This record gives sequence, structure tokens and C-alpha cells, in this order.
Amino acid sequence: MAAHQTLIDPLIDTLRHTLATHANAAQAGPMQAYMKSVLPFHGVQTPQRRQLVAQVAALHPLPDTATLADTVLALWRGATHREERYAALDLLRLPRQRKLLNTALLPALQEMVVSGAWWDHCDEISGVALPHLLQAEPAVMKPVLRQWAHGHDLWLRRAAMLSQRCIKKGFDAVLFYDTLLPSIGAGALAQEFFIRKGMGWALRERSYAAPEEVQAFCDAYAAQLSALTRREALKALARRKA
Repeated sequence: MAAHQTLIDPLIDTLRHTLATHANAAQAGPMQAYMKSVLPFHGVQTPQRRQLVAQVAALHPLPDTATLADTVLALWRGATHREERYAALDLLRLPRQRKLLNTALLPALQEMVVSGAWWDHCDEISGVALPHLLQAEPAVMKPVLRQWAHGHDLWLRRAAMLSQRCIKKGFDAVLFYDTLLPSIGAGALAQEFFIRKGMGWALRERSYAAPEEVQAFCDAYAAQLSALTRREALKALARRKA
């Protein structure tokens, strides 16, 4: 990280100062309560925060993937407010940074999913960075997602099963169900709310493109899927039949 420090520090310092400058105390408390966050909030809403991050990032361009990884990790690890962690993830959304996204970022993304340990961080990473990497480098990503799906970390499992929810072209159904099956049954992680809810959400998103496939899956595993998972998975199909 030291080699990139002269590039990283100005960006991070400016981001932190900018977010603090735009703090809204009236919103900070309710936002922290809603997210059940140990870290306090500044009270900066998402649209404004993303606009501020884009403005700051434009003034401090990052030249390569290694610098991007070091930047998001430094911002993440040193965060004093939750918006600083959100800003680290916002950087991965920006067009200039998206060009730098490759699987060299996987260690950073895994750390953020595990240490973030909550749905907002997990779902942002699984909805933005992971599908980009999966489509760009499938030979690397597919084994990683299968490994996460079989692992002992709740949030990595959820990230794996949700990683294709935004993919329309090139969806890999075999991979998709491979990320769900390890979390079906009586295991401890399979009983976790965020696993059951996440699986239902993933299946519901798939049902828009493949309704019969999802119905067949839910029927085949009816005895092993929780009521929550089935309800979420079949919600769109139920609306179609109504």
C-alpha cells in the first residue's frame, strides 16, 4: 500500500471531509437505528453521497487496480462513519473505476463482505462488483462463488447466491443452483434469516426469466425450503396467476 499512499491519502481525506461537511444530524440517528449499525452515520442520503463521491473521485483519479484495492480497503478499515464504507463501495460503481475491476480485487471484496457482516454491504457487492467480475472472468469466479456457497460465512453464502440477480445475458443456471443447494436443509446456516430471505429473493429474480424452472425447483425441494424462501421465490409467479 505504501507505494500508492500519495494517491490514496488525498482521495480518502477529501472524501471524509466532504461527507462530514454534508452531515445532517437529524437524519443520522434514524439511519443508524434502521441499519442497526455500530458505526454512527453522518446522515448523508444515498443519492447525495454518490454524487459527492463521484465529484471527489474525479479530482483524484486512480491509475490501476492495485491502487483501487488499496483505496477501498483503507477507506473501509479506517471508517469512523458508515457512509465512509458506503463511499468505498460507491467508488466501484463509477465508470472510471469499473474499468479497473478484475479478480485481483477479490481479496478486498471478500474482506468487506465478511467484516461488513450485514445485508447492505453484502447486497451492494453482490449486485455490482461480483456480476461484473463473473461476466469478465468466469473461469476464475465460478469456483470462487461455489467455494463461498459451501463455506461457513453467512454473508459470503448470501453474496454467492445473489451474484447473478442482475445478469440478464449469459446467466449460468447451473452455477446459480450450485450456490443455493448448500444452504438448503437442516444445517445451521440454512436456518439463518438472511440466507432464507436471500435465497427467496434470488429465486424470485430468476423467476422473471424462467418461471417454470423456479416453480419446478421449489416443488422439488418443497420439504426442505422454508416458508419464507418459498413465499419470496414464488411471489412474482403468484401475481401472474392472480
